[in-house]
Amino acid sequence: MNNRIKLKSPAVKTRVEMETLVRDITGLKLNEKLLIAGMDAEIKAVRDSYESRLTTITQVLGEKTAAAQAWADANPDEFGRKKSIEFTHGTVGFRTGTPKLKTLAKIKWDAVLQSLRSCRWGAAYLRVKEEINKEQIIADVGARILSEADLRKAGAQVVREESFYVEPKLTRVEARETAQVA
Repeated sequence: MNNRIKLKSPAVKTRVEMETLVRDITGLKLNEKLLIAGMDAEIKAVRDSYESRLTTITQVLGEKTAAAQAWADANPDEFGRKKSIEFTHGTVGFRTGTPKLKTLAKIKWDAVLQSLRSCRWGAAYLRVKEEINKEQIIADVGARILSEADLRKAGAQVVREESFYVEPKLTRVEARETAQVA
């Protein structure tokens, strides 16, 4: 099966040719939507066929892992000075995670922040992020509170880019014409 499509660059000269081009684009968009819908349906069918088996395996795996951890917790002497034990079919053990900061019981982060602000060594552990409020600048230029000349002096400008689009009317399908691609 050859999936290569050789495209000719359409040199549109008249409104009638443009109408034909938009019709072709609409047909291609419709075909694209149909293919995507078909692909999604097939993917969903495959996912559904595996879902129940995967759910069962995940549940049994969780139960067996919990039983293995319960044994490891109950038998720390088996590990000696090591953090793992090697068995014929695998290794069990404990991994030390990366350090993370947590609050004490019943303490919220806001309270920690206030405590750090008030103690003499706490300021070294506080961050202040300074950033440009782009939304406010755009609003102030639009409301003429800030002039574009002043903004240019600061090294910035407000721009609006224009982009071309073709919006097919996919609500009305005329015999589901497919676009001819040469």
